[in-house]
Amino acid sequence: MLTCPFSVATQQAVREALTHADLGVRPLHEPVPKALLNTSVQPLFTALVRMRDDAGHPELKAAISKALNAFSDRDVFRMATQVAQQLAPRVLTAEQLTRFNYALPIGVLAEMLGVADQQRTALVDDVLDFVRCIAPGGSEQQMARGAIAAGRLQEWMRVADGPLFAQLCQLIGDRSVAIANAIGLFFQACEGTAGLLGQTLLLMQERDVVAEDAISTVLQETPPIYNTRRFAQRDIELDGQPLVIGQAVLIALKTAEESFAFGYGNHRCPGAGWAQAIALGGIRHLLTLNIEPEVVAHFRWRVSQNVHVPEFFTAEE
Repeated sequence: MLTCPFSVATQQAVREALTHADLGVRPLHEPVPKALLNTSVQPLFTALVRMRDDAGHPELKAAISKALNAFSDRDVFRMATQVAQQLAPRVLTAEQLTRFNYALPIGVLAEMLGVADQQRTALVDDVLDFVRCIAPGGSEQQMARGAIAAGRLQEWMRVADGPLFAQLCQLIGDRSVAIANAIGLFFQACEGTAGLLGQTLLLMQERDVVAEDAISTVLQETPPIYNTRRFAQRDIELDGQPLVIGQAVLIALKTAEESFAFGYGNHRCPGAGWAQAIALGGIRHLLTLNIEPEVVAHFRWRVSQNVHVPEFFTAEE
């Protein structure tokens, strides 16, 4: 793989890149990141629908989509409201708000997948470590911590008994693959939904808009997942330019003409409705707490190569 990626950022080029038959989600010579080889993450990684372009991908993607679609946006919203009330029964500090934004999507999925209540605090920590392990740019230390976290996540999912997990097992037909992709849902929901929550709160401080409109505006103007990558599987042309086999393509998910907040093509996120329903449930609950403007006055962006998540903090006097 070449170290210098080719970038695309126009509507036509992004659509072409995200639907090109010869651009894969992983480089040919490294289907699994080297740091994950011979760890507990390796078999999990290879089973993730997000990391596959093989012949089994369409069937697996359809099964996961069908499992998620078995629950209406209203079902997810109600669950998000319930989890939000549990996570934040009273006014939050800036640091607690940041934790809430990460914990809410994880907590909703935990309820629907059937992860025991007493494991929720550790679950959030392990999902965050696992994300660092899977997302691009992780350090050796983050990879090691993520591998340990992945082992614990797999243990918890082996005894999960929630309705979403039952759907995944039934529709996928292979419990180990269902476990991997249940963990994959945590991975896909965590940062993106936290970014949607945080950015929506910031926008509502700037503009007099209702929650639904604020969420829609964030997705259209500043999508939390702002880029993704593909890798040339052979020598091809993209956007009229030649690419050699192995070359990376950096794809902007916001162009002047269109937002691709949930992707496009075969790898479009199947949880778009879930993310928006969770964010709405969370924002509406936070509004009942009458959070003071100073709580969201100070933030830094999460260190990441592909996601914008504001992390709020209390400024020292």
